Amino acid sequence: MQKRIKLAAAIALAATAASAHAQFKPEEQILYRQGIFKAQRWNVVPMAMMVQGKAPYDQAAFLARAQRLDQLSKMAWEGFGPGTDAGAPTKAKAEIWSDAAGFKKAQDAFQAETPKLVAAAQSGNMDQIKAAFQGVVKSCDNCHDNFRSK
Repeated sequence: MQKRIKLAAAIALAATAASAHAQFKPEEQILYRQGIFKAQRWNVVPMAMMVQGKAPYDQAAFLARAQRLDQLSKMAWEGFGPGTDAGAPTKAKAEIWSDAAGFKKAQDAFQAETPKLVAAAQSGNMDQIKAAFQGVVKSCDNCHDNFRSK
């Protein structure tokens, strides 16, 4: 019985995602995901400045940005629906669609790193923060190198 409930929930979730794509034109989906990526950058840059010692470290501000990034890490992917390889200017490479499994792996890697950054930010320990931040940056770079045009 419980397997049936889980299966029904998975089907409903997939149908919801598919219907969300159907409600928006490809160019709207592209603008949506680009907006999320810009919001991610909005939060990453000040954290980078703090980690590099180019801005004063503020634990509360860093934590707030890390928490936002964690939430944002889950959001952009629904903006890669069918037909969103064109329709508006985009730096998305064709490999996003030709290597969907690799793209999903890159998403999962990023989403695995952001909670580590939140935990490190909560600790206030700069060594932990630097290590966790580097993990986030590495996951971003990996996705950009493989799935984003320069």
